[in-house]
Amino acid sequence: MCGICGFVNLDGAVADSGIIEGMNTAMHHRGPDDAGVRIDGDTAMAMRRLSIMDVTGGHQPISNETSDVWTVFNGEIYNAGSLRGDLQQRGHRFVTTTDTEAIVHQYEEDGLQGMHPLRGMFAYALHDVRPGGDRRLLLVRDRLGIKPLFYYLDDKLLAFASELTSLLQHPAIKRSIDPLALNQYLATGIVASPRTMFSNVRQLMPGHYLLLQGGEVIEKPYWQLPCVSPVQADFHEAVQTTRSLLESSIEEHLISDVPVGAFLSGGIDSSAVVALMARASGKKIPTFSVRFQGSGYDESSYARRVADMYATEHHEFNVPDQSFDEGLLRGMISHHGQPTADSSALPTFMVSSLARRHVKVALSGDGGDECFAGYSHYGWLLKIRRLYACPRSLRKAVLGLLKQCASTASLGRVSGLRQPINALEASMHGAQRLPLEVLRLNDVHAIDGLLLPAWRADDAQVWDELDQELAHTSGLDAIASAQRFSCRYFMPDAYLPKVDRMSMAASLEVRVPFLDHRLVEYALSLPGDLHWQGGIGKRVLRAAVADLLPEDIFTHRKQGFSIPLHTWADDNYYRLAEDLLNEDAVDRRGIFDARAVRRLINRCMGIELRRPALESEYRLSHRLFQLIVLELWCRMYLDDLPSAPTLMEMEGMLRHG
Repeated sequence: MCGICGFVNLDGAVADSGIIEGMNTAMHHRGPDDAGVRIDGDTAMAMRRLSIMDVTGGHQPISNETSDVWTVFNGEIYNAGSLRGDLQQRGHRFVTTTDTEAIVHQYEEDGLQGMHPLRGMFAYALHDVRPGGDRRLLLVRDRLGIKPLFYYLDDKLLAFASELTSLLQHPAIKRSIDPLALNQYLATGIVASPRTMFSNVRQLMPGHYLLLQGGEVIEKPYWQLPCVSPVQADFHEAVQTTRSLLESSIEEHLISDVPVGAFLSGGIDSSAVVALMARASGKKIPTFSVRFQGSGYDESSYARRVADMYATEHHEFNVPDQSFDEGLLRGMISHHGQPTADSSALPTFMVSSLARRHVKVALSGDGGDECFAGYSHYGWLLKIRRLYACPRSLRKAVLGLLKQCASTASLGRVSGLRQPINALEASMHGAQRLPLEVLRLNDVHAIDGLLLPAWRADDAQVWDELDQELAHTSGLDAIASAQRFSCRYFMPDAYLPKVDRMSMAASLEVRVPFLDHRLVEYALSLPGDLHWQGGIGKRVLRAAVADLLPEDIFTHRKQGFSIPLHTWADDNYYRLAEDLLNEDAVDRRGIFDARAVRRLINRCMGIELRRPALESEYRLSHRLFQLIVLELWCRMYLDDLPSAPTLMEMEGMLRHG
């Protein structure tokens, strides 16, 4: 695992060594073991290395035999051994046993098709300066977006990096807010790729490559999410195939020259990963979990059951109830480089920090919910789709009536009105948009009420790119459509960035065996009713691992991995909110209506009456968290620019259990 960065001066100017060194230094946490820089005329590439494979011999950048094809690489190629053997038979000479070198020789063999044989998580840059052709810079990102890659492009510069803070060290990159990205963030708490919160910085999409050659830049997909198979699937066969593919993926993900452990939350996905790891390795597996004291966000008893069953070396840490502090939030924001309202980033950093004391690599259960339909809101989508049987005009009229009732003093306290109002609001959109609408933190009316007029945007324009990509899913069943939405939006834009940034903040490599692309392709080829039936998801996965886990792992209520905002929002939290979002501060920033922000703070604090019919305590607390994070980010990245992410220190708040 590493961090990579680089740039090309499109006007031919010689690359400045000071700039590339600054970009690379900003990612020290991603690779504290080694660093490398290469400058060739107008092009500079660099990397920071966390040594996992060929610990002593895998220095990057790495080249081919003739030193005219070079690469910097972040990730792991799990089938590098078999690729190496095949390439050696074709005459390629290897000087290391690192997986990075396989990328160079596979490119020599297959050119722009060289990413297809790779199995793993990866983002890499490849510089081809072979004589007899145009110089090339090729950027490639893995199929599911496990590893990040950001880039900036104008008529004079192409720059790239694994993290935004690194990319922004290039002095030519100006920093301003993308209004559409801002509206996306206020809607859901995240920004949809390829956008970022910066108006001129993009993400390379999962399963895409970007090629600079002959002064032209093209970006193309090399892989796409699969369609549902038209062949009728047999449940027993699906279970057997899933088990076989998952076992194979786990075995490949255990390949390492350093110790490997696992996150263990007590849910189905992480428990299945630990069970199969224990069977495949034959060794005592180090496992790690975090418990929030005094809150309902606790599955530690289930994690201990699995740990005991497989005799793991289990480490459990208790986090006492307390509020956020500004230093903690600054660390989270600076490692992401843009606002994120996913509070589970903080416990992810905690468990990563704890794991790093014992191992360099940890496996996680991320991706299981997306691929095997594990989210509880999928059932809610099925119910909302039934509303389409009613004319839209009727739904709109009923929605208006319910909202009118909810606005009254008496009925506004009736929380039972909130669910039908939310369902009817979601049904106003097309089927492909339902998975987004049910996860909104703010509807369009609420967003426009917060923003000053200059920052408001038409909702169709805000989601145009995502709507176009997902238009083909409207004809799928509700579960299959939701799975593709999750794999296209929330997984690569929220959950995977959280895992990557927070684990890398602790210099820990996290691997995700559920996202082996062969397993993903198979899981998404199955119809939704095979995954979800009778209000229960993950039917195929549950059956595939039923013999591995205790019964109550499958039956206990899923609790997630988020910070309990309700219990952490104490006087210190609201003092921070007041400091960041008082009327003067909001007016100076010039984005929000200060009166609307004040009403939000007052409702969260209980000074003004909350309307349970229209807003839950959960949504209110997360709306305030969104604004706190956004203002901190503005101060860090618009008013100033950190030279590296802020050190996140957890020792004072963690206690070994």
